Amino acid sequence: MKKIVLSLAILSAALFASAPILAHHGETNYDTDKLVTVKATVTSFQFINPHVQIFLDEKTDKGEIEKWTCEARSPAMLVRVGDWNKETLKPGDVITAIGFQSKNGAKILRLKKIVLADGKELSDL
Repeated sequence: MKKIVLSLAILSAALFASAPILAHHGETNYDTDKLVTVKATVTSFQFINPHVQIFLDEKTDKGEIEKWTCEARSPAMLVRVGDWNKETLKPGDVITAIGFQSKNGAKILRLKKIVLADGKELSDL
C-alpha cells in the first residue's frame, strides 16, 4: 500500500511540475490582436531547439537602440516549411520582423514572418 501511495505522489508531482511546460507552446503570452513590424539589424541568430531565436537591434526615431528578441518555430519545422538553415541569417543582416509582441510590453516577438533585405519573405513561423 505504501508503494502505491508513494508512486501516486511521485506521479502527481511530476504532472504538476510539467504543467508550465505544456502551457509554454501557446500564444497566450502574446497580443495576437495586432501584428508589430520591426525593421532592425540581426545581432545574433540561434538555430537551436526548442525555438529558433533571432536577436535584433532597432534604431528608433530618436537614434536610440532598442533590443528585440524574436522567437520562431523549431529548427526542424523551419527546415520543412521553408528555406531555413543555420546560415539563413547572420549578424549585420537588416531584416523586417513581423509578429505578435509580448502582452507585458517586453520587446519580444512571436514571429509570423520575416522579410530579408532582398525582399524574400519567410513566413508562417
